Amino acid sequence: MNAITKRCFHSTRNNSVLKWTTMGSHGLFVLTIFSCFSRNLILAILEDFALCHQDITLKPTDGILKIHSFKWLGFVQYIHTTTGLPHHSKAPRVVLVQREFVLGTATDMLHLPKNYKLGNVIFGDYEQEETDCDLSKLQIKSGMRCQRAYMEMPYSIILPHPEFSRFGVGNSLALVKLLRPLKSNYMTPICLPSLVERERKKKSKVVFMVDYLSPVPRDFDSERMAKKSLRLYTHKECQKHRMKSKLGSEGVTHVLCTSGCGVRPGAPVLSHCMDGTFELIGVAAGGGACSRRTMRRRLIKEPPLFIDVYPYVSWIINVVTAHELPKPYPHNFKLASTGTGMSVKKGHYLRKRRKQRTGWSSREFLTGNVCFKSVKKQRRYVMFYVEKFQVNADPPGKMHVNLDLSAGIYCTIMCARLLLPNRFYTPKIDGVGGYNISIYFETDWFPYTFYFALGLTGRNSTARDLYDWIDEQRPGYYGLK
Repeated sequence: MNAITKRCFHSTRNNSVLKWTTMGSHGLFVLTIFSCFSRNLILAILEDFALCHQDITLKPTDGILKIHSFKWLGFVQYIHTTTGLPHHSKAPRVVLVQREFVLGTATDMLHLPKNYKLGNVIFGDYEQEETDCDLSKLQIKSGMRCQRAYMEMPYSIILPHPEFSRFGVGNSLALVKLLRPLKSNYMTPICLPSLVERERKKKSKVVFMVDYLSPVPRDFDSERMAKKSLRLYTHKECQKHRMKSKLGSEGVTHVLCTSGCGVRPGAPVLSHCMDGTFELIGVAAGGGACSRRTMRRRLIKEPPLFIDVYPYVSWIINVVTAHELPKPYPHNFKLASTGTGMSVKKGHYLRKRRKQRTGWSSREFLTGNVCFKSVKKQRRYVMFYVEKFQVNADPPGKMHVNLDLSAGIYCTIMCARLLLPNRFYTPKIDGVGGYNISIYFETDWFPYTFYFALGLTGRNSTARDLYDWIDEQRPGYYGLK
């Protein structure tokens, strides 16, 4: 085995980057980390879908985004009934909330322009799996990636909220069911909002909007998305501002408004949570066009209005669940959560360090029963550790990665997230459910750079855990196995 020369190491509490340069064809490194935390547990009241857009490394700045940053954003075409051409200026945005459902405004989905019908749902930044574009392992080793693609998907049914279809509410939400679920496992939906994050945004007021640059995207090879930070205002603040400006009723039952201008219908405003989760806060219902001096971070005369998504979460989950066929008995059908993972053995109520569930979510390899539960249940624990690693190889290298980590005996690791470039690797993570874990995987030959990231979620160890684990400590090593 050839040696590895360490070039740079930088570490912070929340984020660190480790850069190595290989001097030969093979390498092995072992990293041991000591940490302990004692923090209040974060609680949420919303039961969300379990596997949604959570990225512990994605922190984009304002401006044009890299491809495959927010793949769940799409739009719907208006097609002329005679010519078959798309509308020249209107293409309402939709967001993917489940692999077979997108969310948009009910007005844009049902009140169509004259002589136009609703066309396909299009995802302009569709990310294919390597098997979809027929990439071999040899091509992946040489650094090839799937070409940029887009997906046109017909819809089967439009499901507006009852307040729109039965009670005539001016602006509301509608779910659109796709003809079939999206195939690629890299197409993860956006997370629905939680009560804790929604209340936090009332104080911090910092959200951001993601949208296509063009009003009607056409050339997807050159089309890009952009991010814009906005300031969020509550319903009471919006109503006060509209009354002061003599704009009348906003026509939205659950409304938010933001700074900025020129927001297109259906465009989402998001919140990036501390654990890396991207939550959908609002969906645009409309707003005034941009004019001079309208981009300052304050409310303009006619501010953009957004439908607050949180009051509709129960309806969204119920509609999606009703259209998902449950498996026959004795299989249990649970869309939002895997339920309890409790096992019992003689003499003890819970089995310590039992076998944990593993699986993939996009490019993240998850280990731990907590990882597959609803966002509500995951937030009973704390993501206390995030580390990014980058290995530079010249000439091309191949690695055997072995990490040993200790969180200290007072911290129990409940979920481990390992972000990898693709799903061809088969990592092995042992020890989740205790305070020490070990991670091992082998890489194929990579030409220039290989990266991966690790995030750990935990809780304070119980008195019973401390009683069982105290004998494992070696003298002079705090919490090390």
